[in-house]
Amino acid sequence: MTYPYGSNNPDDNPQQWNSHPEQPYSQPFDSGTSYPYERGYQQPYGQPYGQPFGQPYGGTAAPIPPEVPQPSINEAQWRPFDIGVVFGQAWKGFAASWQAWVLSMLIYMAIFIVAASAWFIPFIGIIAAAETSSSGAAGPSAAAVGAFGIISVIGIVACIALTFVWTINCYRNAFKVVRGETITIGSFFRTRGIGKPIVVYLLTSIVTGIGMLLFVLPGIAAMVILIFALPAAFQLRDATIGDCFSGSWRAVQANIGQVILMILITMALSFVGSALVVGMLVTTPLMYLICAYAFQTTVGGPIMHRN
Repeated sequence: MTYPYGSNNPDDNPQQWNSHPEQPYSQPFDSGTSYPYERGYQQPYGQPYGQPFGQPYGGTAAPIPPEVPQPSINEAQWRPFDIGVVFGQAWKGFAASWQAWVLSMLIYMAIFIVAASAWFIPFIGIIAAAETSSSGAAGPSAAAVGAFGIISVIGIVACIALTFVWTINCYRNAFKVVRGETITIGSFFRTRGIGKPIVVYLLTSIVTGIGMLLFVLPGIAAMVILIFALPAAFQLRDATIGDCFSGSWRAVQANIGQVILMILITMALSFVGSALVVGMLVTTPLMYLICAYAFQTTVGGPIMHRN
């Protein structure tokens, strides 16, 4: 029988019904094919990159295996983050790794105190000798003053280098905490793999500094736009220096309101930490962790969720 709008009778069109009952309509059956219900439930399309399906806050309750990669700049999702959730996870991340953070900061500050003392004591001696020479006694020789100047310059450069190494490793270790990896005191003084981040750090500092000299507002804008440039150096796979700046801009675009809140929170933490002095041992790591969790969320990277 033929109907005006096509046949619904199997006898009129046998090929139309040549399909397996569980298959989509009119798809030929292949006994060797593995169908979705035989493979088990897999990660659906659109799920954040490298992130197991169904996990809270886009993460797992266990450390992320090293073989699970970070997204590249082209794989990143640039999705919104919730600053409340980010802050909560950052605090729990600090609580799980506070020993390494605090002890590394104490060592870092101790090195600076020792270096300052090693510079200050000879400086006082030279001043005292100069005052003695004004009363007629022999003063410090030109050679002694010159040697002191050279040592001072070397000491300043060494302290700046130490600051760069420690700061950049803070970003790297915050990223490790996000993935649930173990960090140690030595993790904060490693020099391997920090070449690109140092360039990003220098460029970010220069751009922000120039902006501050240009009526302040351009500097504030640069600080906001480039806030994720250093995290991107560690949290985007195979990122170039350009990718770091581009990734920061794209993350800020997707979270402008939350980024402003994040900056205000970190500024408040910095103020409280500076006022209490000892509080810096808590607030400083927390600022790095907040930034790392926020960027990892917006790119859709894998996160170890801490309850």
